[in-house]
Amino acid sequence: MKKTTTLFLTLLMIFAFTENSEAQLWKKLKKKAEDALVKGAEDKIDKTINGETTADNESIENDDEDNELISNDTPNLWRNFRFVPGEDVIFYDDLKTEEVGEFPARWDLIKGNAEVAKLNGEKVIILMSKDGNTITPLIKSTDYLGDEFTIEYDLLIPNFRQEKIWWMTQELHFTPKFHSEDVQVRFDVNTDKLTGWASNSNFKIENIAIGAQNEWHHISISYYKGKYKMYYDSKRISNLPNFDVKPTVFGLELLCHTRSKKVHPYIALKNVRIAHGGGEMYKRIIADGKYVTNGIIFDSGKAKIKKPSLGIINKIVTILKDNSDWNFDIIGYTDNDGADDINLKLSEERANAVKEAIVEQGIETERLTVIGKGKAEPLNSNSSAEEKANNRRVAFVKK
Repeated sequence: MKKTTTLFLTLLMIFAFTENSEAQLWKKLKKKAEDALVKGAEDKIDKTINGETTADNESIENDDEDNELISNDTPNLWRNFRFVPGEDVIFYDDLKTEEVGEFPARWDLIKGNAEVAKLNGEKVIILMSKDGNTITPLIKSTDYLGDEFTIEYDLLIPNFRQEKIWWMTQELHFTPKFHSEDVQVRFDVNTDKLTGWASNSNFKIENIAIGAQNEWHHISISYYKGKYKMYYDSKRISNLPNFDVKPTVFGLELLCHTRSKKVHPYIALKNVRIAHGGGEMYKRIIADGKYVTNGIIFDSGKAKIKKPSLGIINKIVTILKDNSDWNFDIIGYTDNDGADDINLKLSEERANAVKEAIVEQGIETERLTVIGKGKAEPLNSNSSAEEKANNRRVAFVKK
């Protein structure tokens, strides 16, 4: 018999106070839940070795009775992705310098319990209290979002049946009003579809399939002078032309409910990125003769483009198709981590990967020239995660 489970996600901004009275109990429960998640990931790796799945988190199908691993994340679907990240990163947390088992240093705990954990070899933030978990970035300003911003993060969608989850909660707040009656955006995810509403109104979020479980899924949010859009992986699920909220801050609350009386699962997230800007690509090329972006993201130390970066690629392709006489230099840059020669080679390889992704969509290769500059011409001192993120960039310079 099919078991329906529901996932709510909450992005929430709040004052700072902590609530860790159950920390010791939940540390023990967290370890059991973490073992379950790792086992699920190891099972997936075994399937990969046997040729049953594909690399880079692309989706698979199996004969599971609940059809839990059918994904909405195939490569072709990303061809329609139009999300463009902001160009000025104001908060970026890749957890590289964090200590496993400790609270993430660049966040403030408002409620529940959060820790840095290692899952399949990479650091993630886990939120594990049964009564709700709220964290918010440590940013001094109380009005840092502005009129044009983007927010992105990766969320691990657990295996509902394996972990006996029956629902989880997410609500999005962008103002200091962070009580449930003031929620601006909320969406629910279950094994059949995604549902929800936005702006405290009857506006409904588009229904889509949840996609693969025990997998990472990408959440993208953009706001531009009253226009609000939200994406789940490659699919736009919300498009409000006149958002009736003036966003000021950002926070994240996640809550999980389970039928299990022994083990309470936690929720994992990573790669939280907040940036000013986004969109306006064509206007900037006209005005400046170039478009510079740090939103094309690669695997660490490699030249493989991550799928959420394809929104930028797709828009560049559209611009090139609409302007057949335009040609670009594609210039790659890195931050200052690593040796000069390695960074120079990597920057050229990444610029070439961008070119190949554009050519693959029908643009003539002779219209694009690849240049690698490594860590030369930094925009800043590379002294913080945000500065490094801004220096890892690709420039499209009109010739």
